[in-house]
Amino acid sequence: MLNSVIAGLTSGGVYALLGLCVVLTYRLVAVVNFAMAAVGSMGAFVMVSLTDTGLNAWLALLVGAVAGAALAALLGAVLVRWFGEHDERTKAAVTVGVYVALMAIGLRLFGNTTSGARRFPAPFDAPAFTVGSVVVPQSVLVSLAFAVLITVGVGLLLGRTRVGLRLQALSERPSTAQVVGIPAPRLAVAVWAAIGAISTLVIVLVAPRLGGDFSTLGKLINTALAVAMLGAFRSLPLTLAGGVILGLLEGLSASLEAIQQYRGIVPFLVILVLLWWRSRGEVWDTAHSR
Repeated sequence: MLNSVIAGLTSGGVYALLGLCVVLTYRLVAVVNFAMAAVGSMGAFVMVSLTDTGLNAWLALLVGAVAGAALAALLGAVLVRWFGEHDERTKAAVTVGVYVALMAIGLRLFGNTTSGARRFPAPFDAPAFTVGSVVVPQSVLVSLAFAVLITVGVGLLLGRTRVGLRLQALSERPSTAQVVGIPAPRLAVAVWAAIGAISTLVIVLVAPRLGGDFSTLGKLINTALAVAMLGAFRSLPLTLAGGVILGLLEGLSASLEAIQQYRGIVPFLVILVLLWWRSRGEVWDTAHSR
């Protein structure tokens, strides 16, 4: 059981990071980005393809992060240029289309679940400390620390810096922000690029545990959306907590033999329960407003 909890903490930190990327994209550029994990997977596979040729892993990681950032920036530029005045549903639909296209391209280039698994470097698999007889790997500390750093850092950036105020203006009133002199298009593309780079780093971090195939990694958007919903697409601390909780639930379900084979549906159950609960609240409010 304790082994499963530790494994759940490792996954929870990564899930929190993915959820934070979804929430940040929504808060800063008002888009639910369904293509985020596929973009990160593209960057991650650029990285592992370079390491397979003998390139230094850290240099390859830098190139992969740049590739992920460039691809995300391209998507952001398309949305800003051609869909800037459309509503959120249209922009989300565009990212769904991009997700489908990237998954098809990725599977074509890098193979499927059975033929395309790659061996990703795992620099944080070394033991950090032990709890009883259970070894806690460095990846647990790295993923959780990275998630906390982003949560605290972005909170301070948005609340206490001039750049943060500009980013909030961009998300809430993009046309007005541009009128008062804020370079909205460039700022929006920069946000997309940053999220693309972070997504690549997160995918590289989790890839050794999940088998390293493009299909599995690209589909992590399901988990990311579940975590973002736990944070109501707004709260960074709740998203962080939601990712850890989801990881623990997955770890515990892996330790129970009766439901072990169904642990992959945990994110979908979370999404369904949250949708039901929120629609229930809306129905209740409507009934009492009459």
